[in-house]
Order: sequence, then C-alpha cells, then structure tokens
Amino acid sequence: MSLIVEGVAIPDSKLALEITEVVRDTETPLLFHHSSRVYYFGALAGKHRGLKFDPELLYAGAVFHDMGLMPRHSGLNERFEADGANAARDSCVRPRGI
Repeated sequence: MSLIVEGVAIPDSKLALEITEVVRDTETPLLFHHSSRVYYFGALAGKHRGLKFDPELLYAGAVFHDMGLMPRHSGLNERFEADGANAARDSCVRPRGI
C-alpha cells in the first residue's frame, strides 16, 4: 500500500511494482525514499499546475534518476545522471534476470 498525498499515489501497475522491486534491491533505503519523494513532489507540482502526465512514466523517471550513484550502475565514462538513465533503459527493456 502506498501513501496517498492530495490524491497522488505511486501507480499500482505491474510495471511500477517491478520498477520498485529493482530500485529497492539496488539503492540504499535513503536513496530509494528520496527518489519516491521526487515522484510525489513532481506529481503534486504537475497536478497543481493542471498538467497532464503519465504517472507511471513520471514514477519510473523519478525512482531511477539517481541510480547512477550506486556502484553497480556507475560507469567510468558518464555522469551519474546518464548512468541512471542507462539503468532505467536496461531495466525496462530487458526482462529481469537476463
């Protein structure tokens, strides 16, 4: 069960649940909770401004945005932001365990 803040909750979809599992298994609890707050703040800001957005896509971007700070996903040639984007791409394109 996720927290609901002013009508905003983490999407309850298969993809969002799988993303949560990947990120929780990789990031520290501190970084995971930071990334979750990024989703809530972004969704609330968008809602306040009357923007239409895909909550699932926003959630994926928010929780993966700092993944490049983790040694497992940190490369030698990119900034951590790019490493996080690469981790998101790899996790969402390839089935887990491959």
